[in-house]
Amino acid sequence: MKKILLILIIGILFANCADKKDKLEATEIIKSDKAKSEKEIEYIDRWNQIELAQTDDEFGEWGGNSDIIVIFSDGEKIYANYSRYLGSYKPPKPPKENEIPKKWYEYKELESRIDSVELNSEQIELIENAILELTELKINSKSYPAHSGIVNTVISRDSSLIIEDYPSKEWKSFQNLKKSITEK
Repeated sequence: MKKILLILIIGILFANCADKKDKLEATEIIKSDKAKSEKEIEYIDRWNQIELAQTDDEFGEWGGNSDIIVIFSDGEKIYANYSRYLGSYKPPKPPKENEIPKKWYEYKELESRIDSVELNSEQIELIENAILELTELKINSKSYPAHSGIVNTVISRDSSLIIEDYPSKEWKSFQNLKKSITEK
C-alpha cells in the first residue's frame, strides 16, 4: 500500500512539473509573437536617434537637394521627421555672428517638413533595410576621387554609427521609406 501511495505522489509531482513547463513555453511563445508584431529598433531610444540623408547631384559639384529622415523615440514609440532642403548653384550663406551652429543642410532652403510621424512595423523594417542596403552599397563600391555624385549617409546622434557612401547609387529602401512617410 505504501508503494502505491508513494508512486501516486511521485506521479502527481511529475505531472505538475510538466504542466508548469508547458505554461512557461506558452508564455514565451506569446511574448515572442508580441515582439515580432511590435517591431522596434532597440538602438533608437530617448537619447539616441538615427539620421538617414540623401543628397542628389542635381547641381554637380555644388551638390543638390537633400532629403533628411530623423528617426527618434519617446521611449515607447518610434517616430520620424522628414525634411527636404533645396540645393543651389550659389554657395551657402555664412553663419551670422554668435549664431548657434546648425547642421550642414540647415543652411539650405527648406522646401517641406513633416514632423513626428509615428512609424509602424513595416516602416521600421524599411529603416533596417535602408541601413543594411547602404552598408552593402558602401562595401561593394570601389573607392575613387569624385567631384560630384549622390551622397547617402546614416549617422547616429552619438556618432557610434556612421555610414557614408559617396559617390553612391540609388538607395531604394530610403526612397520607399520616404514615400511611406510623405504619403501619410
